Amino acid sequence: MKIFINICLCVLFVCCKGTGPNKPVDQHTDSLQLLWSYEYSPEGWGTDAQPAVVGDSLLLITGDRYISCLRLDSGTVKWQFPVPGGGASYIQNILFDDNNFYGWQYRSGNPVYALNLLTGEKIWSIDSTAYYRFPGLSPTYYYSPYGYKFFKITKAGSVIDTVESTNQFRSLVYGDQRIFAGQYWTDGPNEKGRIVCYAEDSLDSLWGYNSSGGGFNMCVPQFENNTLYAGTVWGGSLGNEIVALNAETGTRLWRTETYGCYQIVLDGDVLYYAGGSSVNALDKNTGHVLWEAIIPTTDESSPLAYWDGYVYKAHGGTLFIFDATTGERVHYTYTFNGNTEYVYQVSTGAGKIFVQTSQHLYAFEPFNPEALSSNSGDAILQI
Repeated sequence: MKIFINICLCVLFVCCKGTGPNKPVDQHTDSLQLLWSYEYSPEGWGTDAQPAVVGDSLLLITGDRYISCLRLDSGTVKWQFPVPGGGASYIQNILFDDNNFYGWQYRSGNPVYALNLLTGEKIWSIDSTAYYRFPGLSPTYYYSPYGYKFFKITKAGSVIDTVESTNQFRSLVYGDQRIFAGQYWTDGPNEKGRIVCYAEDSLDSLWGYNSSGGGFNMCVPQFENNTLYAGTVWGGSLGNEIVALNAETGTRLWRTETYGCYQIVLDGDVLYYAGGSSVNALDKNTGHVLWEAIIPTTDESSPLAYWDGYVYKAHGGTLFIFDATTGERVHYTYTFNGNTEYVYQVSTGAGKIFVQTSQHLYAFEPFNPEALSSNSGDAILQI
């Protein structure tokens, strides 16, 4: 339960994620120029996957059990693929190559599958090869975590190898002919984590890194220029960390303590991350803290995106916008469809900002501070 106080109107209200927002009506989206919107039926909670730009299209997972492909210029539907049993809502990340979308379904057989990107038609499906976390994709293979093992699958739909471990696999990331597996395990009141690097051809273990505290549970590691960036959560008294590792040797290049890390976004020399009730920026080369912007609610959500000097954060049903250089919160809004919609996701691409709520996907032009109207305001959120 979160309590927001609007200083201007002195209105007290309560918002619960499971029942939808109950919020002041003085906030406006005047600073975000709407290009188009796509409506869908609300069902249950929102999706865990950020919308993704693919060429001239947008791939979108909705809580009404559909994977949809929309046209970027208009938001009209190219194709839809129904996922039975509500399994679409459990997709954590959207994976695709030049030809196919690669999905998975938690429950109802736990299959992984491939869809034709042009038509949405299913090409193949394999049961009992997926389980509720972040699969990975390389130029040649699809990697699917399933508890204490993961599967190596050809893009034609054949399982050709399996790796097992005493710890659960939570994410699989490809980089330069290597697979980086994020893991976690529980140690009393604390969690610990490990990243294991495997050779893609043989799946031999090349190196392992143990966290000082927290598991590699929620944040998908990011690979760039032979460096792996990763963060932990739920470390208890051990704390949590963000690290940069030499991707070839596993040597730690730097370590920064943090409350927790839920998503990493890289841009230039800066690493932005969602830290639970904050948005943060680090020097990517040293781990030095550049700024921290506190969001005064306790919703530990991950959706984070960057575009042209601004960081966009979906948090607690609200869209926040921060100056990427200073960390100043320049705007926030929860006014979507008469304050009846909860904000679940935000992503960027193709010169657009995509905001996904419980009932719509909105495509906006990027934030423009000069477009702020005099009555949009910027009420202060407090507990």
